[in-house]
Parts: sequence; structure tokens; C-alpha cells
Amino acid sequence: MIEPKKKHSIARKRTRHSAWQTLTIKKLVKKAALSICQNCGATKLNHRVCLSCGFYAGKQILTIKTKSNKGNVIDA
Repeated sequence: MIEPKKKHSIARKRTRHSAWQTLTIKKLVKKAALSICQNCGATKLNHRVCLSCGFYAGKQILTIKTKSNKGNVIDA
């Protein structure tokens, strides 16, 4: 059996994994049925956190930061 000549670094492995993960999520958005967020009404993937407000199942999971007209960062 052929053995690899050098070990792949952890960073290389993780970047490959993250790139593959983002591609699969993009493919899911195109194919899967979208649902409406209970909190803000935006469309989102099923069984995932809403990217516009950060809520999942009635609980706030993420704090989403948005920019106002003046350029100040405001927590949404």
C-alpha cells in the first residue's frame, strides 16, 4: 500500500473541511425548501439559525451586528 510522504498539517485539513462545508450549505440553499423565521420573517434553511436575526426555536443563539447609516455598529 502506498503511504503518504509527508503529514498534512491541521490547518490544511481544517481549511479543506471548511471550504467543503460552505459549498454544501450553498448547494442546500439552492435545492432545499426554505422556511420563514418565526422572529423576523426572513427566509432561512430548516433546522438552522436565522442569519438575519440569530434566533432558533424562539431563543437567541447568535448576536448579529448590523451597520447603521452613520457607520456605527449596533447590536440587532
